[in-house]
Amino acid sequence: MKENNRISKVLTKDETEAIQQGITTVKGALGFLQNLTPNERKNLPKINSANKIFAEDSIHILEGKPKWIPEALTAEEARKDLKLFEQLDPVILELESLLRQMKDTQMIVGSEVYRVALSVYSLADAARKMPMEGAQSAHELLKTRFTQSVNQGTTNESNTTS
Repeated sequence: MKENNRISKVLTKDETEAIQQGITTVKGALGFLQNLTPNERKNLPKINSANKIFAEDSIHILEGKPKWIPEALTAEEARKDLKLFEQLDPVILELESLLRQMKDTQMIVGSEVYRVALSVYSLADAARKMPMEGAQSAHELLKTRFTQSVNQGTTNESNTTS
């Protein structure tokens, strides 16, 4: 079974606290972050590599302070927004990579424990047919739980895909 156990680790209390403290520190440094509604996320105009030069050119025009531009539009604020946009890019990439690794690791260990559970279920089924002491009750418990989880998994999958 060792070859199926890719990860053998439990976080210590100190490690968990250090992770939580790190997250708190990052959140504190990014205290200006905001949430968008799904509608805002969909409808806000978005900057990308194709239109970033357009945005930079508009800032250059703002810096010339043409008379036809309202005073509310300032190059200073536009530059700050563009700078923050650029500063967040590598942070987001790093956090997305970390989050992907965490989700993959969670999937691996979840799969490992689920494979063990399936093996125990199969062994309980075989042992109850012999019959062996305690196997019948173990099989009945696991069969009930397994059936519930399969039915619940089907319901959850159909809810997430619709």
